[in-house]
Amino acid sequence: MSSPDRTAPRRPNGRLQACDPCRRRKVACDHTQPVCNRCRARNQAGNCVYLVGDSKPTPSNKTSSSFDFNTAPSRTVSEDTQPPARKSRHLHAASSSRDMSSASASGSGFLGATSHSAVYDETTQTLSMLQGFQACLPVPGEARQRQRPADVSSDVLLSPTREMCLVVLRSIPSPPPGPIALRMSPHLYDGWAPVAAQRILESLYGRFGKYLGANRVDSQLEEIATTLSNNTLRPFSDNVRDPEEWISQLSGPNLRWESLGLLFTFKELGEDRSWATQRGVSGESLSKHWPEVSRVCLGLSIDLARRFSDGNSILLLLCTRRAIAESVIMGDASLSCWRAMSESTSLLTFLGHHAESPSPTYEPCLSSETRRRVAAHVFILDKVIVLFTGRPPQISRRYISTPLPLDLDDEELLGGEAAIASSVRALDENGWNTKGGLYAATSLRCRLQIALLRDELVEIAVGNWKETSVEALLQLKRRETDTVAGFPDSVAYRDGEFDDPLADMERVYARLIIKLEHLQNLFVVERLLSRRGHHDEGELLATSFELVSRTLLFWTNKDRFGMARADFAWLVMAYATPGGGILCMELLKPTFGGRHGRNPKMTRSGIIQQLSLLVGFLDWIGPGGPNGELCANCSSVIQLVLDHTLNAPEDERWPPVSLDAMQLDFNFELFDTFDWLRPDTLL
Repeated sequence: MSSPDRTAPRRPNGRLQACDPCRRRKVACDHTQPVCNRCRARNQAGNCVYLVGDSKPTPSNKTSSSFDFNTAPSRTVSEDTQPPARKSRHLHAASSSRDMSSASASGSGFLGATSHSAVYDETTQTLSMLQGFQACLPVPGEARQRQRPADVSSDVLLSPTREMCLVVLRSIPSPPPGPIALRMSPHLYDGWAPVAAQRILESLYGRFGKYLGANRVDSQLEEIATTLSNNTLRPFSDNVRDPEEWISQLSGPNLRWESLGLLFTFKELGEDRSWATQRGVSGESLSKHWPEVSRVCLGLSIDLARRFSDGNSILLLLCTRRAIAESVIMGDASLSCWRAMSESTSLLTFLGHHAESPSPTYEPCLSSETRRRVAAHVFILDKVIVLFTGRPPQISRRYISTPLPLDLDDEELLGGEAAIASSVRALDENGWNTKGGLYAATSLRCRLQIALLRDELVEIAVGNWKETSVEALLQLKRRETDTVAGFPDSVAYRDGEFDDPLADMERVYARLIIKLEHLQNLFVVERLLSRRGHHDEGELLATSFELVSRTLLFWTNKDRFGMARADFAWLVMAYATPGGGILCMELLKPTFGGRHGRNPKMTRSGIIQQLSLLVGFLDWIGPGGPNGELCANCSSVIQLVLDHTLNAPEDERWPPVSLDAMQLDFNFELFDTFDWLRPDTLL
């Protein structure tokens, strides 16, 4: 028997690479080059190829706590010398190898350097230096994968899984007479999603449209469910570089439960009136109830995907969209929103997308940038909810090593490797685009950098870090200001943008959100400084006034912000009401006269006007909307303050007796600026 070539390819963890036929059959390979003896004995020399780079990467040393998912696949030394027929077989085998490597990776998820298996990984690296041992070692996750059925029949889809499938499939609108244009909410960062969703719709209606009419038969829906479940059993590879190939894993003959989940994140799917007419439902009623229908079906699609797979970047994206849907419908402080956010952070760390190591040889592609973007979005959402509720964060910057996504346009990512490489060369040394564009990635990068600083503030405010010095807080404030000053000009919001009737409101929305999140960080810093006795020179009041006035731009221009209407209940409570509490205190206990030195627009009259508009914004949400009860409570308090300021005589007692019966405990802790009106503080 020939001995393995010392130059034989190795896996990223240092082990000798088995040839693809031996690897797929899960038998020992002796690693002989160019053809192993087992393949030679089976007369399969033409199929014996060694593939490197698609297996799950592992730490290169024991001090690393994260994996480098950005390493480009390497090639065997003989790949470029293969004849055309052999190379074609190699590419086909590569596809199978990707599926196998993804399957093995999904069995146990990300396991860091402190995990129970870390020492065994180090041991197997040592054993791999001895010939023959590597082939006898099990591939991680094999046992888990063997427990999954190789195929799903309709008999397997028993209750409650069967009922979950039927609920989702009954809720899909019938094929429309014309095309449905799917677009995204302005705060989502996956421009490939509408492209994929259109293909998914075409595939779904092209193959199963005859089953999705007005009168649906359970047996036919079970056939669809069986197909989707079988496809979901097949691993979804997060390492495919070609955009078409990556998206095709969700469409065509590869429709999965994640595919249907993606469809239910688009509100346009529920706006087709023909489907409503077929079901005997008015179009208005369908549009009214579609948010709730899509929210439930998105949750069921996620649950079904988890029953047949161990997770992937698409499922993580769906979990983040579910958290947003829960916040829009049930409110940001609700348990369902908190639970959905928890599922997102849990899946993020399970997949290891939080711990992708920076690499100087990183070559971006659609799949790798999507992983970075989704990881960034999860982190941002976590910090948004923390400031809204005052609850501890579910993930900390201390455990995040995944780099910022690059400032690339979505169309460039969909253009393939050549287009991406050209765009990457045009980026500056910090990863920003030099075209002056405001892309989804541009906004995401800005918000993530603000969120990373916010995490430090949250650690001080919510955690047991009461000993933080005033100087440390002032340094954080300077870093916040310097960070935002380093953002490209394209993200800067400027007064007068609403004067242009043709202004791109999605871009204005993105700029306003970045501005508000920056102001919110400054607001938290000023509150922390105030609690530590630092002399306030009016900066907290000035920041609060700007927070309220900037947020009210959504309300006063609501007809132009139709695409963001669902966000209004979050916007007013997250950004305007804390600042509104500070403005109320200024009316009750004035600190300046005339015009404020830091903002000439801030006068006593100006404060009253802003608070009056804020009451209108809060009342427009209504008690029945998301965050409705919180909005109603804040509105009542502000109205009482305005009444006292404008109507009460000088000697009237404050606070009025009517406040004693009000429930004013919002449980926002540091961010609750109405805590001075709680009954227990009035004694």
